[in-house]
Amino acid sequence: MKKSVQKVLGLVLVAFMASAVLFAGGSAEKATSAKPGLLVSVWAGPHADLQKKVSSEFQEANITIDDVDYGNLKQKQLTSFQAVSGSGNYDVVWVNSQWMKEYTDAGYLLPLDSQIKAAGVDTNMYAKGLFDGCVFNGQTYGLPTFAQTLIIAYDSEVFAQEGIAVPKNADELIAVAKYFKDKGTGIALPAKQGSAAVTLFSQLLFSDGGYYFDANGKLDIASATAIQAATIYDQLVQNSVEGCLAWHHDEVAEAVRMKDAPIGIIMSGLANQNADPERSLIVDTVKYSVLPGKSGNAAATNSFWVWAVAKNSANPQKAAEYAMWMTSKETEKKQTLADQQISAINDLGKDGEILAKAPFLPVVMQQLAAGKIDPPLANFGKLKAALVVSLSEIASTDAKPADVMNTLQANLKDIDFSK
Repeated sequence: MKKSVQKVLGLVLVAFMASAVLFAGGSAEKATSAKPGLLVSVWAGPHADLQKKVSSEFQEANITIDDVDYGNLKQKQLTSFQAVSGSGNYDVVWVNSQWMKEYTDAGYLLPLDSQIKAAGVDTNMYAKGLFDGCVFNGQTYGLPTFAQTLIIAYDSEVFAQEGIAVPKNADELIAVAKYFKDKGTGIALPAKQGSAAVTLFSQLLFSDGGYYFDANGKLDIASATAIQAATIYDQLVQNSVEGCLAWHHDEVAEAVRMKDAPIGIIMSGLANQNADPERSLIVDTVKYSVLPGKSGNAAATNSFWVWAVAKNSANPQKAAEYAMWMTSKETEKKQTLADQQISAINDLGKDGEILAKAPFLPVVMQQLAAGKIDPPLANFGKLKAALVVSLSEIASTDAKPADVMNTLQANLKDIDFSK
């Protein structure tokens, strides 16, 4: 009897140990195959929901998106950069291009050159004007995406009826605006006091080879090219649709798509509304063109976002893989088809499937490729704020653009724009 009990106990023990081995083996296998988690910081803007949906398809890691309102986004990223790695800090950050220099100077971001090379990513596929904004001191700190720029949208039916050609330079654009102004409408443009007017001025400045500073980094806002850009801006405002002095981007886009203006200078991010029959009267007749300078060249004031990897990421390799995946041609195409957001990838501007949904894309890509970015300097904010006031004076008074720009130059002469 005693031996029988011992035998039974022995069999039970063997069975228990076998089960334990199987269980442990299963747990080890599960632990080995479990995907790492990445915490990703993005702006809770119009594309955040799509980014969450697309990110769920990334196979190499489980992605958690923390979408934050724009007013708090930068501060939350800065706090995360200074946290201990693995303490719940961000692995990947979606960075406004204007913040990149500050982040790289502080050492918050990881250079991605080795990962990009190992993955065989050809960075020439990105618009040069955007990719250059990700490179600092010869190192690549992120990959560009989600760009916007001002472009011309016009009602081709009206142009055909009036026998008007699409303007190829600023002088022709002013002439077209005057033609329609004399007929009771004019050109729609964002002339409200604010950043939109500065963007318009900047694109006219950049398109003719100008910039805010000279080759030595000194303020040059009263240069011949800057005065020329301010003069073009003034002449466009003089021949604008009634009410433009109170219009920002949304009002301009609405005026064009509701036929209140036969031509307008719109933000590309609003162009998709022109194809919506519930919001647009020009679904079948809208066409797009570059916003040219006096020379006929067209360059954007490049505003875009960057997928970057936090230096204190607990898993920098997977974080870099995610950044490259999000800016890959396949993933960017999926996002563009979903909501017409503009990637930095040149070839997508020639993709037939995309063009059917976003016919404005070739125009945008042409400008982005030649574009420049606003300088990522702390004191640039002072110049921009003063420029807002100066452009408002030009638009709303009889002040001569040259006088206004010379006064602006004199008022800011003591500011150090090297930082």
